[in-house]
Amino acid sequence: MKSSACGGGGVCRTLVRGLLAIVMLLCANPLGASADNDWLGLLPLPRSVEVVEDEPFRFDESVAILCPAEEQAYVRSYLPGGFGAVRMSLAVDPSLGLPAEGYRLKIAPEGVVLRGVDRAGLLNGFHTLLQLFPSEVYEGAFRGVALLPAVEIVDWPEYHYRGQHLDVARTFSTIPQIEEFISHLAHHKINHLHLHLTDDEGWRVEIKSHPELAEIGGWRGGDSPVKAIYGEWEERYGGYYTQEELRSLVAYAHARGVEIVPEIDLPGHSLTIGKIHPEILCPVERDLSASEGYSSQNVWCVAREENYVLLEDIISELCDIFPSEYIHIGGDEVDKSYWRDCPHCSALYRERGMTSQSQLQEYFMERLSAMLAQRGRKAAMWNEATNGGTLSREVRIHGWEGVRQCREVAEAGYPTVVMPGPYFYFDMRQSKMEDGHNWAGIISLKKCYSVSLDALGFGPKAKSNVIGFSGAFWSELYVTHRDKYDNYLEYQTFPRICALSEIGWMPSSSRSWEEFSARLKVHEKRMEAMGISYRRGAPEPPQGRQITPSLKVSTSLPLKNSEALDKIASYANDWGCRTSRTCREGDWILYEFASSVKSGAVVELITGYRHVCRGVFPSGVVEVSEDGQKFREVAKLHNGGATITLRRPTRAIRIRSTATANGDNYVFIQFPVIRVP
Repeated sequence: MKSSACGGGGVCRTLVRGLLAIVMLLCANPLGASADNDWLGLLPLPRSVEVVEDEPFRFDESVAILCPAEEQAYVRSYLPGGFGAVRMSLAVDPSLGLPAEGYRLKIAPEGVVLRGVDRAGLLNGFHTLLQLFPSEVYEGAFRGVALLPAVEIVDWPEYHYRGQHLDVARTFSTIPQIEEFISHLAHHKINHLHLHLTDDEGWRVEIKSHPELAEIGGWRGGDSPVKAIYGEWEERYGGYYTQEELRSLVAYAHARGVEIVPEIDLPGHSLTIGKIHPEILCPVERDLSASEGYSSQNVWCVAREENYVLLEDIISELCDIFPSEYIHIGGDEVDKSYWRDCPHCSALYRERGMTSQSQLQEYFMERLSAMLAQRGRKAAMWNEATNGGTLSREVRIHGWEGVRQCREVAEAGYPTVVMPGPYFYFDMRQSKMEDGHNWAGIISLKKCYSVSLDALGFGPKAKSNVIGFSGAFWSELYVTHRDKYDNYLEYQTFPRICALSEIGWMPSSSRSWEEFSARLKVHEKRMEAMGISYRRGAPEPPQGRQITPSLKVSTSLPLKNSEALDKIASYANDWGCRTSRTCREGDWILYEFASSVKSGAVVELITGYRHVCRGVFPSGVVEVSEDGQKFREVAKLHNGGATITLRRPTRAIRIRSTATANGDNYVFIQFPVIRVP
């Protein structure tokens, strides 16, 4: 006798709820959730699970495992296997008749048979098989005893591209850290790692024909020509990857069924390479007095022919390192004003009869696409690259700006990876009280899981061009937040990646938030065994009651909008007040209270954005005054801010800069956050 639970599509279109109801019951009653029932929390949920009312299969260290030679090292890292009879068989079988990446898994008392329609399917099935073991299997080299349930599973993904983007340009991650992240992705059937290797803040990939790119561009702050803007201003810090390290990383990912898609961000976001080779930039002069002489020009000159020689060298070596079908070449947030002011770009614009600056970008991107095509590769780009209207439909587009942009590029016929910021940017905060970016709003786990193409308004043509979904993690916050968490990357991405996994794997009609939540409770034990420092819930609110005493704010810095200080003084502008130049030594921000704030109050003071350490006083002091006239120093700034406890009734607080320049041409002024017991 059998019962079945189906993830929808193909084998079973009607989702049978019985087993999932059991899962929810078990999660509601922890005393009933024994290790024997862990398998009920399969994630993502397979399309078809038939539970056979039979004896389980007893796995122990004597069981021999037969699998393809290519997979032996990976399989044995979890299930070493013994020298008894072969009772676990893993193989590729193209005759299965399943879609790409599909697999069949049968567990019976006499043994385990796993067949994948291709290598990816075999690995997908293996990752499902691991979920049927006790969670300790994820600790590696499992030699215990496991009673695996008698089941038959038939499964395949709804979308081929199930990705996660990782920015290592703004904040460097080591190879072991990336390997660990790749391992976590593989266990959740995420099969692409989009590795963002270059940006304004760093160049992380060794180019042997131009070693200076990484040797200089891999570092910022201190004596580097690239200024620090996210913290650690005085220290030269960073790193880069050798080609040998990256090839090893590619092999590590391949063994786990993950393809690395490298990105070099062009033609914008190129401040670092522009600092090393300023000749690649347009010959445009700008007034740099607001930034104390530091140029933020970051866009390649489209008309300079020598630039394409350098780019061909870079692309050639990148293709030698990464075997991926697609190479991502950026295309986002290009400051086209440099092209408008450049005599050479303007001449090219007129010569080719262009009607918009976006066509200059398309000219640049098409030339790079041709370089890739010569090497048997295709180009991937961000959605803005299509704005000129004539970009080749061979280009894969990653839609990030919003849902509308994703719909438009898919409707226009581009193969599209859907990853709009308001749903899939995992550097966004997860609740009002938490750290994280905020430009795309708060992205809770439930909001992320709610994504479906129908709900987002995709029509039939647009849906036909969607090849999958991806999350993103941009690492601006990492420098100043990683010491606050066991692992800030994992805290921000898990369990939201669990939601992403199901969005890419299951038909949206088969997904249920309630059932996912129940299965996730079971899956948490697996994440713990994997060593994932996942978010377990919203943090406790800060202690004390926030007060807003009558306040006057003034500063020595010129302002973009002087009226904005009034909103700061009324505690009404959480974004902040932007100045019209960077800081100089001796600059100050003064907070004056109409009446004294009582002793014992805790005051949080910051310069820069609230959500990211940028636009700050890189160094400075905090001074307090009991009478509003005489000040004494009570703290030094760290990453632009400080938290102080008032020891006496206080009429005024002043922040004074001891630094000149912060890598930007502005400072953000914020209101103080004051709490009392």
